[in-house]
Amino acid sequence: MASNEVNRVEIRAPAARTSWAPAEVEPLARRAQSGDEVAFDELVKALGGAVHDLAFRMTGNAHDADDMTQEVFLKLHRSLRKFRWQSKFTTWLFTLAANTCRSGRRRLWRIARAEGLSLDDNRDPTRPKLEPADPTERPEEALARSELREQIEAAVMELPDEYRMALVLRDFQGLAYEEIAGALGCSVGTVKSRLSRARRRVKERLVRQGVLCAANR
Repeated sequence: MASNEVNRVEIRAPAARTSWAPAEVEPLARRAQSGDEVAFDELVKALGGAVHDLAFRMTGNAHDADDMTQEVFLKLHRSLRKFRWQSKFTTWLFTLAANTCRSGRRRLWRIARAEGLSLDDNRDPTRPKLEPADPTERPEEALARSELREQIEAAVMELPDEYRMALVLRDFQGLAYEEIAGALGCSVGTVKSRLSRARRRVKERLVRQGVLCAANR
């Protein structure tokens, strides 16, 4: 692979999740598909944070998430010309990202088993922020919110992969049920079922730890 292609799509963990607007993404994707490399660079900037966020929450490790994110955009760069616009571009991209995360997880599990390790041993304690900090927040409120965020992140990391993927795509990335179904290759009903079970497991863990009271379940 040419070194300039690698450099073009290199991703590193963002300070916070990068937001993206669907109305802005499709024109960039169409320009990039026609060979506009500047548009492709802008596409990476627009969606790199969202893809990295998904990869991080599937691996729990920033280094592995960096590698998976770069792999996703390398695949995108090679296959973008073949995209036929029979679905939303972002649905197609997140399908690519989801499949890359699944295969990456399996690869990491094989390596971990061969070395007698657990993937939990490689988890990065630094989590992506759920939302930007509020500058008007009092220190004790900021601390409480930070601790709650860490508890939620830990609960999400304990979910089975299929539940975690659906939860991240819906609650962290804001994809529609139909987009998630397309990305995961399942029905909308299955997506809703996985989301319900994922949210229930997260809440139950928070109740057990005393973070939430049973009345709020």
